[in-house]
Amino acid sequence: MKKQFLVTCSVLLLSACTSSTISHNDYRHQGINFGSDRDADFRKGVRDACRTIGCDYTKDHNRLKNSESYRLGWEEGQLKCKGKGNQTQGF
Repeated sequence: MKKQFLVTCSVLLLSACTSSTISHNDYRHQGINFGSDRDADFRKGVRDACRTIGCDYTKDHNRLKNSESYRLGWEEGQLKCKGKGNQTQGF
């Protein structure tokens, strides 16, 4: 009886710690969640920014000027991939 109670409590505690906010529409790149319903320009901006963090400068200046979505993706990619890139590159 005690063992079953402990198992039940453990399951409840672990389920409370998991995030239920991740949806199947979320855009993930390099294991980082960039949110849901991101368009192609935003995703391209994230990918380019994350490549830049890895020392391969990639930025579509035309898209940066003309697509707010690309610009937002590039900026968010810079912020979120920076810590991850530094860890994987050994900086």
